[in-house]
Amino acid sequence: MENYESEIELLEEASFWRTREVKYLRGKYANIVKHIPSFDLRDFRGDGNETVNPYYKTVMRLPLSPIEKVIPVGIVSNTYTLAQHLQVARLCVETIKEFGIDINKLQCELGLSALGEWMNFRIYFPDKYDFTATDQNPLKLRLECFNSVDGSSKLVLLFGWYRFICSNGMVIGETISELRDIHNKYMDISNIKAMVARAMGQVNKDKTTMTQWQSLSVSDDGLSKWVDSKVSKKWGKKAAFRVFHICMYGHDVKYSDPFESEIPSQKKAIQLDAVPGSPQKSKNLYDVSQVLSWMATSRNNVEEKTQWQTDIPQLINEYR
Repeated sequence: MENYESEIELLEEASFWRTREVKYLRGKYANIVKHIPSFDLRDFRGDGNETVNPYYKTVMRLPLSPIEKVIPVGIVSNTYTLAQHLQVARLCVETIKEFGIDINKLQCELGLSALGEWMNFRIYFPDKYDFTATDQNPLKLRLECFNSVDGSSKLVLLFGWYRFICSNGMVIGETISELRDIHNKYMDISNIKAMVARAMGQVNKDKTTMTQWQSLSVSDDGLSKWVDSKVSKKWGKKAAFRVFHICMYGHDVKYSDPFESEIPSQKKAIQLDAVPGSPQKSKNLYDVSQVLSWMATSRNNVEEKTQWQTDIPQLINEYR
């Protein structure tokens, strides 16, 4: 990871935010930051000297290159606080630097909606922060921030764990930031630095939690009861059905008969491909957490994906 080349790479990751396609770039921060757009708040009015609407402002995307033009991306209330994508990313980076981490050596990823009004910025931490489970597949510590400039989404900041062997991501409660701010007049994004610093101090608790999960075995009967109740209630019967079969056999599945009236663990299945990084059978709660992580990460809707990833610790705790 620390020798990652500096060129920008377009990822194949397919995601959507509010039905709009999100494209992701990967590279070093110095190059990624050049692709983050800036925005401006302007009067909400028609052409010429028409009357200004006193209740709203227009959010305008500013050009990144000489060939681009200013383009409106949304309207917001006149009490709206514009949190610039670039400012949010820089506050995260500045805090990481204070921990003695060279940001220029880290891999970063940038996800932007079609007009750039929504951003997902990711930073992957050095190898010394990794968690390596007994299966020898390391998890990489990742800081993510989500921000919109059109008032449609909250500013969210969180730490999570990413498993490269299967592109899984999950968030464990100990390191999730409490910053889920609405863009109103009381918003203060300078709090980002304190929240990143506080979350950094909680990383070892995440590792302890995952180590404990490895020591807690699961049974066939326990998995059946858990997916039929807790997982089914949280994620729906179809997701519960898939979770059960991946835990039991290491393969994804689809319904043999979609109209069969059975509980998730009892529905007949057609076996599909093996799930990358999954054992033939989950033996402990850590294995199960990775099944949940794979399910969550496979969601195409970026906000739903993040919510599912943050659901994982609760679902694991409910098994116990």
